[in-house]
Amino acid sequence: MALPPETYFSYLAEGAANVVYRIQLPHLQAVPPPSITEEYEEYEDDESQPTESDIAPDWLQSSENKLLRVRKDLPTTQPCESSHHAWLSLIAPMFEPDQIVQQSLVSLRAWNIIDQLNKELRRWDQDGHRSKLRPSKRRGVYLADDEYGLLVDDMTSQNSTDAVVEFKPKWLSQSPSAPKDAKRCRQCAYVAQRNAKRAGSGKPPTEEPCPLDLISVSKQDRIKAARLILPPQESQIAIARMTEWLASNSLLSRLRGYQNHLDKNGPLVSDVNDENFQLAMTLRDCTVFMRIRGGMNDPNSAIEARLGDLDLKSKEKRQYWVDTEKALINEGWYMATELETFRQPNNCHICSKQYQT
Repeated sequence: MALPPETYFSYLAEGAANVVYRIQLPHLQAVPPPSITEEYEEYEDDESQPTESDIAPDWLQSSENKLLRVRKDLPTTQPCESSHHAWLSLIAPMFEPDQIVQQSLVSLRAWNIIDQLNKELRRWDQDGHRSKLRPSKRRGVYLADDEYGLLVDDMTSQNSTDAVVEFKPKWLSQSPSAPKDAKRCRQCAYVAQRNAKRAGSGKPPTEEPCPLDLISVSKQDRIKAARLILPPQESQIAIARMTEWLASNSLLSRLRGYQNHLDKNGPLVSDVNDENFQLAMTLRDCTVFMRIRGGMNDPNSAIEARLGDLDLKSKEKRQYWVDTEKALINEGWYMATELETFRQPNNCHICSKQYQT
């Protein structure tokens, strides 16, 4: 499928591997209703007349409530066509349709879409004022000249009353190659290491929920996680709703089960050519997108939650994964024995449970 030439794309966000755009479709002129005579002449008694959606062009039906996701030109990313094939054959079958962000291929060749979008990004990077639209750490990297991009479900707010939340569950179990008596889980060890680097460059630390708190049976653990997922100003009602969702959802437990099943050895010894290992690492870096119709403070509002960012990880990242794991082990981040100069607080689920016992 291709989008019409008059389509306008507006920059929404970007991560390490992709840039996401809103799609503004050209105005479609209303189709005049048939006259009574035409109606009787063209349709039999048992034949239904076409609805608006039947008359609308394919591109309108396929792109409604969608965003455009385009790959960056990096050696660790794969063309959208191949990543979509992997998504269809390997990832989508793992989950219910309403548990993942749905996607489909869209042609980018028709009217040099990539060229136009890259020109805009380069203009922003060169213009001091407009460069603020892109995070500074993302500048200098542009879109790959792919034949296809992806149309993905738009999980942003659809009106002023919707609330949207997103977070990365990360490693919902300890890394299989972590030290036996580790005092931090894999993600908490990584965050501690990263915050030490941030402190060295004068940046404030980041706070993230411990992944093990997300799936804990303890309500207090889930409350702690909910407070870190939601914005600081959220109400007690919102925190209670998020806490309840963490307890009742089946999405995170399913995600954790697949992470454990697909990689039992960890990054240090797993075979990079093993598709299961690549899948496990993909599931350890996906995002939960939540949309709450009516807002978090409405106890009757429905919570929609889907997993996204599910592009199959490239085996080119193998050395990065190995180096990261070795550093977390050798520098003491797992054991919370990092050098005093780099010492970070330990708020990991593992530490709190060990202390309690």
